[in-house]
Amino acid sequence: MKNLSLKIQRADKVITAICPTPEGVEWTTLKITGEGPEAPTHDQELLPDSSLSTEGILTLENLPDRLRHSLAGDIIYALPSRSMCFETASFPTTDAEELLHMSQFQLDKKIPFPIDRMTCDCELLQQNDQESTVLMGSAQQAIIEQLSCYSSKQLNLTTVDSRICGWLLLIPLPENPTHAAQECLLIDDGFETHLVLRKNGLVQWIRPLYITLTDPDAAQEMAYELTYSQQSHETEIPETLHLWTHQPLARDVQEKLEDQLQRKLSTHDLSSLSPLSTGLIKRSLENEHTLNFLPTHWREKQQQRVIYRTLKKSMGLIAAVWALLFAIFILLYVVRSSQLNQIAAEADSIAPAAQKARENSEKLDALKLYTDRSLSSLECLRELTLLLPAGDIEFTSYNYSKTKGISLRGTAINDDIVYEFFKKMAASDLFSELKNQSVNNRTSKGIQRTVFSVSLNLNANGEST
Repeated sequence: MKNLSLKIQRADKVITAICPTPEGVEWTTLKITGEGPEAPTHDQELLPDSSLSTEGILTLENLPDRLRHSLAGDIIYALPSRSMCFETASFPTTDAEELLHMSQFQLDKKIPFPIDRMTCDCELLQQNDQESTVLMGSAQQAIIEQLSCYSSKQLNLTTVDSRICGWLLLIPLPENPTHAAQECLLIDDGFETHLVLRKNGLVQWIRPLYITLTDPDAAQEMAYELTYSQQSHETEIPETLHLWTHQPLARDVQEKLEDQLQRKLSTHDLSSLSPLSTGLIKRSLENEHTLNFLPTHWREKQQQRVIYRTLKKSMGLIAAVWALLFAIFILLYVVRSSQLNQIAAEADSIAPAAQKARENSEKLDALKLYTDRSLSSLECLRELTLLLPAGDIEFTSYNYSKTKGISLRGTAINDDIVYEFFKKMAASDLFSELKNQSVNNRTSKGIQRTVFSVSLNLNANGEST
């Protein structure tokens, strides 16, 4: 199968195009993931003649089992063009809704059926700032209704397209620019026959023909149809007709056609192209909007189903996330509780030993406190005695505590000796701080004395005495 170059608009979906053939049915399935389209798969199967209705409809129950059971995602059905009416026109607007209304009005003047019994649509061919050229098409609702089996809760029929539009996408333009400028195509795929005029790749008109090219009168009927098309559309038909057939025509049939049409036939084989179902998938992805004869009420129902399915999936996803978070929370709670219980059990098992160790530590600290004589009362008194300056100075009170320090009171002949004593005590390594110093002069029995007091902090705590 030839490479299929596609413009992806949405990801994570499956598209299946179904095309009846003269012998049965052929179909192509394309799967699109977040990474892009996978290789399309194509298949076909022969079916009994009774499987196909007279309008060319193949219902769901008449599909091959392997196709019917594998259907999923979006479905495109190729409707025979012989049950349609096509026109091209240019309108002075670029609004999509206005184009559709104008197309319906234009088709209503052409078709022999009431417009309310038809499904109409238009496909943009060319557009500028002021006007749009569109291909308009209409199909009978009674025929479309036969496809209702493809639109259900399980199946999503998104597009009812025309067979001829799929072929026109697959048939390449002539390499000769002169031929491409105005090209007349005669297409016979074995299912139906069409006469098409293209200018630089743009469709000018499409005429479904009820002619079998191998019939004895086919050449004469084709000559009439060609002349009628030329006159009704007021266009010149090129000297060369491009004939595309599903099977090569016999030489005598081809010569008879050329003789009656008075034009040369350039023959081509449709089997050299990709399958028609592949062309329909390509059309649906490459164009923003193609002819779609799906009834409006079907589209609305399907949109509601899509919204419901999306909402259902979203709610399921949210519920799953909440369930996962709740499970994680419960798991963490159980793990933490288990760890906490294990730690508590270990703490209970070592609690007696820890209590005993704490008591022993307190006893050891007390023992060290009372056996350390480095800052004993006697040692401090000796240090103070050594620090006494020469002169008349004496202690009147000495209080010692390893926890609170030393409180010292005394008298001296004058305050100079006292300040000198304070200075020496401050420089001693045994005391960390002097505070509450007090120096006063008092006279007793006619004799003046200097009375002093001071508190000293030790470099370590100890016993009281």
